[in-house]
Amino acid sequence: MKKPLIAALIPKFLEVYDSAAKDAIWQQHSAAFRRFWSEQVISEENGIIPDEACDAIIRILDRQGKGNTKESEAVAGGMMMPQNAWRKLFNSLHTDRKLARLVDSIFRENDAARKAALIDELYAANKERKNRLTGESGNVLDSMLAAYDPVENLAVVSLNDRKAQMNFLELRLAFGWDNASSGIRIVQSNELLREGTRALGIDGTARTLSCFWYFGPVKELWKPEDTVKRTDKEVTVTVPQNVEIEKSEKTDANEIRESLQIQAALAEIGSQMGFQIWLPRADRARVLTKWKPDAGVLLDELPLGFNQATMKTIEQIDVLWLKRRSIVRAFEVEHTTSVYSGLLRMADLLAMQPNLRIKLHIVAPALRREKVIQEIRRPVFALLEGGALSEICTYLSYDMVAELRGQQHLMHLSDKVLEEFEERAEDTD
Repeated sequence: MKKPLIAALIPKFLEVYDSAAKDAIWQQHSAAFRRFWSEQVISEENGIIPDEACDAIIRILDRQGKGNTKESEAVAGGMMMPQNAWRKLFNSLHTDRKLARLVDSIFRENDAARKAALIDELYAANKERKNRLTGESGNVLDSMLAAYDPVENLAVVSLNDRKAQMNFLELRLAFGWDNASSGIRIVQSNELLREGTRALGIDGTARTLSCFWYFGPVKELWKPEDTVKRTDKEVTVTVPQNVEIEKSEKTDANEIRESLQIQAALAEIGSQMGFQIWLPRADRARVLTKWKPDAGVLLDELPLGFNQATMKTIEQIDVLWLKRRSIVRAFEVEHTTSVYSGLLRMADLLAMQPNLRIKLHIVAPALRREKVIQEIRRPVFALLEGGALSEICTYLSYDMVAELRGQQHLMHLSDKVLEEFEERAEDTD
């Protein structure tokens, strides 16, 4: 019964989607991506790829790319990684010619079995690198494949979404999904989903087929979203399934040490940008073994006039950046697998002070990214009087903090530079 439901929506989709015009745009996008790939990434010339060259391609890959609008044509709608992470990836490939040539061979390969084997080779070669190219969801590599060839490669970049769409169509897999390699998942799902979508009665490029799946009425069939109604609007929330029960909040000593280093790094970054810093009194001695502030930078008392309950909450936040009597940025460094404590503290703060307008950040290892995003979007955090937490609080990975710390001339940058490193939960699928 599912296929007739979705097939009936094809005429409605075609009424609003001009496939010829969109395909013309994607011919240009593909040409731009290929030109960038050959002239910048796999070029034999040395040197850093200019940010403006990277940014033009990021706009093609990611709708949240700097300079894009809601009307911009990009491979993926939800943010896959921050602007600066994309730049770092392209430059790391430019530096590592062997890895770049392997990616290039994947782009050019037409035989399905050989392509899957090359992708598996890439995953193995890239295993220890922290560039996000070969994540479990396949988002980054799939988005690059779609930009390289939008005729054959789906812009359904998430393997989770592909699996959900194939399940909806009740497609039979010739392999076991759970035990299959990333290469087989990426290549076979691309072919099966293309064929399955065309069997519904819709034709066109892989880009057209992908856009059909994300057409509002169609998406509601295979990926219904949970929402809560606020007085001002509806907010999308996450209702986690198979909720993880933490048997113990004991944390590995190495993780605690790493979290302290990140706390110190955030304090150092803020101080170099000209902010005064607040650290919880219980953490100070340990953080100060990693960071040596100039006189007057680390505050002994918070110059704020909130009530006692609010002040007790604020004083426990891991790192605060302040300008005169105002908090500019607040950071919670999550080193436990539950990632609850910092989120609850942020939520408590907003519940007590709904008119407070400061930028909040949850900082956690990349391995916990999906957990953090999921928790930020919990229903309870969507009903805060001052606005949904997902609209106010962003995620920063440990890697992005380390990269930001390494930026030159931090003293000449404003805190807005964090926008190139953070990820917004409301923009992420």
